[in-house]
Amino acid sequence: MIEQARECNQPELAELRRQARVLTSGVFGMSGDAELSQIVERVAAETGFPFSAVSIVDRSTLWLAVAYGFDPREFARPDSFCDAAIGVRNYAPLCVPDAWHEPRFKFAPAVLEMNVRAYFAAPLVTSDGFALGTLCLLDQKPRTVDANGLGLLKSLASQATEVIEREANALAYAKYAIAELCTRIRFAVADENDAEVAVLDEELRRMEGKFGTHWR
Repeated sequence: MIEQARECNQPELAELRRQARVLTSGVFGMSGDAELSQIVERVAAETGFPFSAVSIVDRSTLWLAVAYGFDPREFARPDSFCDAAIGVRNYAPLCVPDAWHEPRFKFAPAVLEMNVRAYFAAPLVTSDGFALGTLCLLDQKPRTVDANGLGLLKSLASQATEVIEREANALAYAKYAIAELCTRIRFAVADENDAEVAVLDEELRRMEGKFGTHWR
């Protein structure tokens, strides 16, 4: 199994790498994507949940690429379900049958803003081990999901990741991602944060190596 980036000896740098990979994945150009929409509709229909979404965990927010049962929106990242979900050991699903009985989610944005009580999610893990976000199920009443439902959730999360990871998506968003990487590098240089500069520069070089032939 791919070793999780978050388990390295420098968790803050691992998170920087994860955030950079979110940026360069191309997912920010996939709002309303038809294939992702089909996936969230299917997982909701087959599990009987009223709400589902592909949630992308950015630096300070959760950005929904697609959603079923409610309009896509942003939530704050702190105290959120999805932030917790990408940190579960071995990227196992996060299962919250009733958030009212989970003190750590007392102030979860989805609880406060949507009255969500049940939350189940499988992380969107890239081929090189970075969790971009989740495929999640939500309900406003307590409930559980059986083994078959969790298996489906994990399988469809893998499918959603494959859709996101297609080279065409990253290439279409590349110029915006590169511009943002360069901006972050400038701020890191100004802050004299050499470690962050190195991480961001590494991701920039990775993109240039992968897509450079398309720009010549």
